Amino acid sequence: MITPSKKTDVFALEASATGFFVNDDGDVLTARHVIEACRSLFVIKDTQVARASVKAVSADQDLAVIASRIRPLLSATFARTSSVSVAQPVFAAGYEALRRMPDRATTLYNAFARSVMQSSAGPIAFTLMSSATNGASGSAVLDQAGLVVGLVTGRAETSRGDARAVATRSDAASYVIAVQVDPIKDFLKKNGVAFRETNTPQLEPMQPRAPRAATLEAGVLCGGG
Repeated sequence: MITPSKKTDVFALEASATGFFVNDDGDVLTARHVIEACRSLFVIKDTQVARASVKAVSADQDLAVIASRIRPLLSATFARTSSVSVAQPVFAAGYEALRRMPDRATTLYNAFARSVMQSSAGPIAFTLMSSATNGASGSAVLDQAGLVVGLVTGRAETSRGDARAVATRSDAASYVIAVQVDPIKDFLKKNGVAFRETNTPQLEPMQPRAPRAATLEAGVLCGGG
């Protein structure tokens, strides 16, 4: 078990997953599977570590919101209308990967949308061709405008053009699956979690996306006792 204190060396702690701030109150959106088995839960941001509590969990999507005393310098802005299309360049990386990313200051994007999954209500998820690692669960997916268009939930299996949440093939590590922005916003609204949305670009066309992702994201640490 981790006991946060003034002596805690946050750089010695490694987050097991990722989340990102959705408002200035410090609410962090992450994947539901990240927090389901946790006996204790912590949020890590730069030199801060704080105990977290579960605020909301989706019954039908891999989504959850946790809260801690940590407040962000910048919280996410969601795309007002879903705009992910096949072959669209995007950026997605986990908290720990971003901390160690050598070219973070210059990276525009690092992934491409591969397929979009539909339901009767509209787009619900998409797959990415990405090098994202296991700790990327809960990461924000940013489009070219720096807007959040999805949340990474895990690696994806590809079979005859379909995508599934559990990887069973060796080449599945090349693909990740993400929840679309509209189901995310529906979940936040249903649970009274404030967020911002717009179609106004948050970044210039040649402005790197990686630094914005690093500012928005926090590490999520699941404790066993």
